[in-house]
Amino acid sequence: MKTLTTFITLLLLTIGVQAQEITISGNVSNDSEPLPGANVLIKNSKIGVVSDFDGNYEIKAAATDTLVFTYVGYNSKEVPVNSQTTINVILEYSSELDEVVVTAMGVRREKKVLGYAVSTVSSKLEGKVAGIHITDGKPSPGISQNDPAYGQLTAGELNDVEKYAEFVKIYNSGEAKEIAKKWEFNHKGRTDIQVTDISGLPVANVGVAIYKNNNLLMKGLTDASGMSMLFKGKNNPTDTYLVQLYYSGNIEGKKISRNQKQVSFVINEHQASNAIDILFAVDATGSMGDEIAYLKSELKNIMSRIDASVEQKRVALTVYRDHGDDYVTRAIDFSSDVNEVKDFLSAQHAAGGGDYEEAVEEALKVSLSQSWNKKAKARILFLMLDAPPHFNQENVAMIKSQIAKAREQGIKIIPVVASGANKEVEFLMRSFSVSTSGTFVFLTDDSGIGNDHIEATTESYKVEKLNDLMVRLIEQYAGVQTAV
Repeated sequence: MKTLTTFITLLLLTIGVQAQEITISGNVSNDSEPLPGANVLIKNSKIGVVSDFDGNYEIKAAATDTLVFTYVGYNSKEVPVNSQTTINVILEYSSELDEVVVTAMGVRREKKVLGYAVSTVSSKLEGKVAGIHITDGKPSPGISQNDPAYGQLTAGELNDVEKYAEFVKIYNSGEAKEIAKKWEFNHKGRTDIQVTDISGLPVANVGVAIYKNNNLLMKGLTDASGMSMLFKGKNNPTDTYLVQLYYSGNIEGKKISRNQKQVSFVINEHQASNAIDILFAVDATGSMGDEIAYLKSELKNIMSRIDASVEQKRVALTVYRDHGDDYVTRAIDFSSDVNEVKDFLSAQHAAGGGDYEEAVEEALKVSLSQSWNKKAKARILFLMLDAPPHFNQENVAMIKSQIAKAREQGIKIIPVVASGANKEVEFLMRSFSVSTSGTFVFLTDDSGIGNDHIEATTESYKVEKLNDLMVRLIEQYAGVQTAV
């Protein structure tokens, strides 16, 4: 009996020791530099912290817990605590995929993780891949010949980043405020980060982050103008803020006040790449039938007009419908051969749908998973649609994560709203564009084509030809100097 009592006592003591939390600290790096903003999570829980400016972290966990370390672009790593109070971790870069396939949903995946038969895609994109018709780049008889003339659709632009006072006024009350709240967008506390080189020229692709009370709040990437726009959200008098830059293995930071709206950095770096990536994501449900043929003509014209001064220009295309249709998404990845993408576009037509909402969240997910050029001076996603995504908490979470991904990768989202859209589409899409430092485009009735178009909420706007407007935006965001 005494032996049993002793055993139980020791067992309870052991359990108590294992359950007791200990404070663990350490550093996360890639062997040559610290990784600020790395996630440190307790496995199978929602408890976690983020590494600071120098890659350091501190977390409380049980001796029996396992810590999971993750960072974008690196392989994750799991480390059992085992009563350790100091755990330093070196993360390794993710290896490039040896072989890429296209699934029936159009999502690029590593071949080994697929549990069903797939067709590989050659560099020429020949044949049929998972139900997608792709030509060999040669003209498609009987398709392009029937396209309507380009230059007919008309549109307006609302650049809420430049007209931010009006945007704030609209989103501080009424339907716009309710829709932003519904989809969990917060546009408070705008902070502009400007990065230039020692000659005063803007520097693109510099990582930026803003910390609130030493916790990572938001990340972004500077564009061709050297700018990145982040949001502090609501704040209290005791809140402290830090803005950090990440470039070429260097990290710089500045403390800013809670009311500070601008911060600038001068770094010993310059913009080397003059490449641009442009992806068109197009709603191909039946409700787009009144305008999709015209949109196809406009897009083909735009693809052919990208300024010759750009040394490398690539285009990609995603078309989408809704769950339960013949397909949800189809996609062709980035190609410098515009004819390949044009041929893919020619094969698409409007069908399906049925209810008002469509699979916008899937279109975003697939589009942002394409092989975007990380060194490009400009990355633009034109999202052409007439309906919102289905509203549910899963889609709210997915859209928030995809918008954050676009901002962190420096991809500007430019919605192009077609006929039949309601105010929820307008206000939600304007949140998309502001959150990624893009702009908002909407088709107008001036062309006489299609059904009625939305009357955008704004003080004024200019009517332009859609193709000219989109080419102008591409050149603007790519920093192309056009003759006056």
